[in-house]
Formats: sequence, structure tokens, C-alpha cells
Amino acid sequence: MYAWLVALVLAVVGAVVGMLFLYYRDPPSIGPATGLGVFAAVFVLAAAIERLLEPLNYFRALGGNTAADPRLRPRRAAICLGLASALAMIACGFFGLGLLHAFGDTGAPRYVDVVVSGLGIGAATKPLHDLILGLERWAHPGVGGRL
Repeated sequence: MYAWLVALVLAVVGAVVGMLFLYYRDPPSIGPATGLGVFAAVFVLAAAIERLLEPLNYFRALGGNTAADPRLRPRRAAICLGLASALAMIACGFFGLGLLHAFGDTGAPRYVDVVVSGLGIGAATKPLHDLILGLERWAHPGVGGRL
């Protein structure tokens, strides 16, 4: 319960900071997507956040040391989700990246778009992490754990 509360607080702080960036920077809005540009931006942003969280978890185990106590994995996952979503909302507000507007929904406020896009990108970091970890294990089969 505590971990989900921390994750919620992190996400709310990220949403507020992202909205403040959107308000004060006023980046140009993204129109409907015609190519893969928006999806490439989402992929790069999710990969950057995932790569930022990986060394953070290595040097400072968020949610506790899961190697010593595997029961802490849900706590770690919750805190990482909250932090990844917060970072994604901040980045979406800073760059003006909005997935709802990219899909053609111009009726939604840009603030809602920052929150929805940030939550989506934050949630995409875990599957992307699993994909990168699988590729690392495939490329280096003799190495166990982290590289």
C-alpha cells in the first residue's frame, strides 16, 4: 500500500510539473500523425526513461533490494511506474508531446493530453525494459544478471 501511495505522489508531482512546463513554455502542439514521427518520439522517450531508471535501480534500489527479498518486487514495480510516469509527464509537458492530439483528438485539453501521454509512456517503460533485458541476455548468453 505504501509503495502505491509513493507512486501516486510521484505521478501527481510529475503531472503538475509537466502542466507548468506546458503552460509557461507553450510549445507548439502536435497535429495529427501522418507518419511514424510521433511513435518514434514515444519510443525514444520511453527508452531514455528506462535507461535512466536502470542505473538508478542498480545504485539505489528503489523499493528495496529484490535480490535479498523477492517479496519486494511489487513495491519496486510500483515505485518505478510512478517515477517513470512522472518523468514522462514532465518530458511531455516540456516538449509538447501529446498522443491524443497526435491521434487526431483536438477536443481534449492539452493538460489532459500531457497526463494521458505521460501515463502511457511511463507504463511502456517496463515492457521496453524486459525487451532490452532479453536482447542483452540473447547477445551475451554466458553472463548472468546485469551486464
